[in-house]
Amino acid sequence: MFKFLSSRRVVVQLTLVFFVIILIMGLGVGLPSMLIMSRQTKTQLNALIDQSNQTTQVLLENKASYLQELAQLIAERPTLNQLLLDPDNTQSIIEYLDDFRENIQVDVIAVCDSENAVVITGDGDPSPLCGISDPEGITLLDGQGWWLSESTIPETSPGNLRVIVAQSLDSIFAEFSIQSNLYYVLYTGGHLLSSNLPEYLDSLPDIRSGEIQSYQILALENNESGGQNFLSTVIPLSDETSYKLVGLLNISDSLALNQQLRNTILFILVLLSIFGTGLSVLISRRFSQPLNQLARSANAMQEGDLSTRIINASKIWEIDQLSNALEDARISLKHSLDQLWKEKDWIENLLNSIVEGILTIDDQARITYASEAIERLIGVELSTLLGQPVDHFFSSAPGEDLFSHQIPPENQNRRVPVLISGQEVLLALSTSKFVPLEAGNATRALVVRDVTDEERIHRLLGEFMANITHEFRTPLSALSASVELLMDKLPDLSTTEIQELVGALNVGILNLQSFIDNLIEAASIEGGRFKVNVKPTAFQGIIDDAVSMVEPIAQRLGVEINQPKNKQAFLVMADQHRTCQALVNLLSNAIKFSPPGGQINLSTVLMGNQVYIEVSDQGKGVSEERQSQLFNRFISSSTKDDDTDFGLGLGLAVVKAIIEAQNGSVGFKNREEGGAQFWITLPMVMDDKS
Repeated sequence: MFKFLSSRRVVVQLTLVFFVIILIMGLGVGLPSMLIMSRQTKTQLNALIDQSNQTTQVLLENKASYLQELAQLIAERPTLNQLLLDPDNTQSIIEYLDDFRENIQVDVIAVCDSENAVVITGDGDPSPLCGISDPEGITLLDGQGWWLSESTIPETSPGNLRVIVAQSLDSIFAEFSIQSNLYYVLYTGGHLLSSNLPEYLDSLPDIRSGEIQSYQILALENNESGGQNFLSTVIPLSDETSYKLVGLLNISDSLALNQQLRNTILFILVLLSIFGTGLSVLISRRFSQPLNQLARSANAMQEGDLSTRIINASKIWEIDQLSNALEDARISLKHSLDQLWKEKDWIENLLNSIVEGILTIDDQARITYASEAIERLIGVELSTLLGQPVDHFFSSAPGEDLFSHQIPPENQNRRVPVLISGQEVLLALSTSKFVPLEAGNATRALVVRDVTDEERIHRLLGEFMANITHEFRTPLSALSASVELLMDKLPDLSTTEIQELVGALNVGILNLQSFIDNLIEAASIEGGRFKVNVKPTAFQGIIDDAVSMVEPIAQRLGVEINQPKNKQAFLVMADQHRTCQALVNLLSNAIKFSPPGGQINLSTVLMGNQVYIEVSDQGKGVSEERQSQLFNRFISSSTKDDDTDFGLGLGLAVVKAIIEAQNGSVGFKNREEGGAQFWITLPMVMDDKS
């Protein structure tokens, strides 16, 4: 008996665990549920009485407006004015006001002269009504509460007459209760004015003393219906009044329902505890047998028996999962060697997928492993690399040490130039210790990355900055010198000399403007913001604008521009400003590379629905090595050995972008008699008749 109840047995432990869990769950779920339910009920009741409070305020405002409008309407009735003109016609006035009062549902209508009543009709005892000095809003008359509204009768009636409309607060509260579900109590200075809850007034000492607050639960008693619970709310009135209005919401049914739900929850918790305890005993006994069987299987695996399959149909999901886990462990251990080989293959594939090349070398700088990226870099099969010295495949640049001697120390980086297939390549190397268990005698791991293009970009950027500095400095220096000369020698200079200096300034400004325009266009092309506004444009206007812009530069350098003598009277589909800029770039290049006294020919040829514009100069032409990249950015048609200034090479790239964006084309050729000829095409606007 005691052995069966031992605390080390699974049945006993599981029974205790289940019982404690059920008890904790019951308390953890039941008590918060009851608290949440009570809090939710309180929140809902507070929200309901807040809504009723707001509804009452709206109803009070509407009632005040309604009574004021009624008083004004009665005072302005022509029939009433006619009846008041006859002082002996009191009975007719009373009948008229009675009919009117029944239709508008008010208790009293009075016509007053100063403090005396001319005519009073309605229920109750409204005799002191006309003696009130300011009959507006809530008023106490002979212990009864009234809501009054006054309006002066127009001067057409005899005397200073006014109409007072009154409705008892009892009827108003009865009307409001239908819409707000509240009972009302109105009092002032401890004196009760009105209430539509008379049967509970004797048990309301707090309200009469003025100590009642909002959201207070009041237990009120009645000899006939017994006790009832009410939730109170203080309804704000006008600041000028001393009256206090309290609304009461009957919450007895809600509280009773809440108590019933809490009792139900407690009853269910007790039943669950009893049922859970009995169920825990049954479940714990079902656990013990399959667990013992799993323990025996685990002992067999510990002894090395991996061939016996673990089968346990316990009909308990958790134990079946444990059985499946043990079976998976048995299979995993049995096939561990195969899995290791698969992982090795996966690691090799991962290394081969890396863009950077990976090498491992031993102490004699022989290759022990190479990834596929190394094969792609040097163009040699991996089988040929293994076991060979690394210097056989990575030849040092002339004047440099062997590649193996330039390998950086551990955890450092270095850039090393090497020759691969006769071409110089810049490699970025990083080194780390590499001594895995099965790596043989490999001691170092190298990560190799080709950074030739990066270095070329850095070098190109440096050249670009140097060129742009040169392009700005030269014209700015000339402009500065001309301006200084003008400032210093202006009184002594002749008109011709001043014109020459101003012309030099104009040329410098035009050069800077053209250069800046090209920079802006190149930036917009690079940023993807380049656009053209193509529309029918007069072709001759483009030619004239371009020639007028470069003519001062040509005259300054002694170059003559020859253009067609006949005006071109046709339209082209083009962006006039950008096309003019492209033509200015071509003319500027021609002027730049023309010798002093040379000539530039600007000609046009009509071919089909296109016009060809050709610009020819008498310079040296374009060297053969630069022809294939002439229209690329940062490529100039000149060479560093030329006498001509070395530019940025943006002009022709901008020309190509502008013309091709307008469905045109660009090209060039060297002239047999010397010089270069550049041409562009533009689509013409064809006449419908053609």
